[in-house]
Amino acid sequence: MNIIEWCNSNNGFLTGVLSLLTLVVSIIAVIVSIRTARLPYKKKAILSSSFMLGMVTEPFASKPMALGLEAGITNLGNRAIHITYLGYAIKKDRKYYRMYPINRAIECKKTIAPTEIMTVSFMTDELVKGLANEPADAKLFVYAVDSENKEYIRRAGTVGKLLENLCKAR
Repeated sequence: MNIIEWCNSNNGFLTGVLSLLTLVVSIIAVIVSIRTARLPYKKKAILSSSFMLGMVTEPFASKPMALGLEAGITNLGNRAIHITYLGYAIKKDRKYYRMYPINRAIECKKTIAPTEIMTVSFMTDELVKGLANEPADAKLFVYAVDSENKEYIRRAGTVGKLLENLCKAR
């Protein structure tokens, strides 16, 4: 009975509380609708790195030989992404320096649709020649850039560890 009497005497306070709750619910509804409207335009990608191994055709060869590294990107978003560079990069002085093969052109410009995968290969001899002058503790990254200058970066180890693993598999 006391609660009913208090509510009758403080009508303005209850109106203010209900107005505040209505405002909070409205803000939440606007945020949810904006996020829902952006879903078809979501852009997301994941990078991968792998060793390429091949079997030697010599009669006495018993183990696979490392042919090189392969950088890959998978489009996990809901729209196509135009990749302008996909490959490896070394981080020095807070900047990423892209790696390019010396003797050939790489095809690293492509538009990838949702759920599509793109890969670029680097041969062992290219990697050894290109990384020979780099310090062993330099960080190596799988690196991609799209047409909107968004960078996709994933750590792939160090230069020393990569060269060691490539030489072991040779």
